[in-house]
Amino acid sequence: MLGVGLQRVNLNWAGEAATVDAMKQLTVAALGLWLGAMGFFAFVVAPAAFSTLDREAAGRFVSAVFPKYYAVGFGLGLVALASLVVRVLGRGVRPLDWVPIGLLVLMLTLTLFAGAVVLPAAHAAREAMRATGGDPATAVSFSRLHRLSSVLNVVVMLAGIGTLIMEAVRTR
Repeated sequence: MLGVGLQRVNLNWAGEAATVDAMKQLTVAALGLWLGAMGFFAFVVAPAAFSTLDREAAGRFVSAVFPKYYAVGFGLGLVALASLVVRVLGRGVRPLDWVPIGLLVLMLTLTLFAGAVVLPAAHAAREAMRATGGDPATAVSFSRLHRLSSVLNVVVMLAGIGTLIMEAVRTR
C-alpha cells in the first residue's frame, strides 16, 4: 500500500528530464568524490605518513586529518543523498530506488558513527597509551577501536562502490 502511494509522487518540473539528468550527475559526482577521497587517504596519505614519519608523528598527522576526512565524507554523502532523492521524486519512485537510498543512509550513518563515536574514543585510547607508556590494556583498546574504524570504512567504501555502480548504469 505504501509503495503504491509513493509511486505517484512527482514534482512535475518544467524540463524534468534535464533536472533528473543533472541530479543523476550530481549523485554520481558526489559519490565519486567521496570514494576518491576515501581511497586517496587509505591508500596514499596514511601509508605515506607511516612510511616517512616516525610512528608517533604519523599517528598525530593522521589523527589531525580524520575529523576533516569524516566531515568531507559526510558532506558529500548528504549531497549524494539529496540529489538522489530529488531525482527520484522528480521522475516518480520506482521499487529499486530504495536500494541506493538505503545504502547511502547506511554510509552516512556509519560515517557519522565513526567520526562522532569511534574517532574520539580511539583518540582517547591513543592518549591513554601515551600517558601510560604503552599499557597493554590501553593498547588493546586502541587496537580494537582502530580495527572497528577500518571495518566501518571498508563497509562504507563497498556500499559506496555498489551505489556508484547502480547509479552510473541507470538511464534515469
